[in-house]
Amino acid sequence: MNTIQTSWAKDTPPHGTFDDYVIIASKDTNERILMRPEEFEFLTATLFENWKKGKSKYIQLLKEWNECLGFNDMNENPSILLDTNDTIEAIKLIDGVDTMMFATLTKNDLKLLLDFLIKNQKNRLTIWKE
Repeated sequence: MNTIQTSWAKDTPPHGTFDDYVIIASKDTNERILMRPEEFEFLTATLFENWKKGKSKYIQLLKEWNECLGFNDMNENPSILLDTNDTIEAIKLIDGVDTMMFATLTKNDLKLLLDFLIKNQKNRLTIWKE
């Protein structure tokens, strides 16, 4: 499987910390993107703020993140993303940071994520934590 990684996902975490990921994958293209939970938290928190301001829809990622459902529930069951187009539009409204910092997404990482989602918007995408 072809794996795309964000800046933080490429780094091995320091001793004593968990090597956790949030993964979005397409079996159709045999491709996946990995990000650290802290990067995903930045993404969802920013998406949530944009939703509260009326800039975007309440997308599935937000619902599952905010309401502890699906991939974000206690069992962390993988979810199928059902609103990829709305997710793409919501992520387009996010500004990444210029310099890599803990618990953020760089502009390049957001571009990687958007490119992955756009390329796979017609495919079945699954999200889970590992």
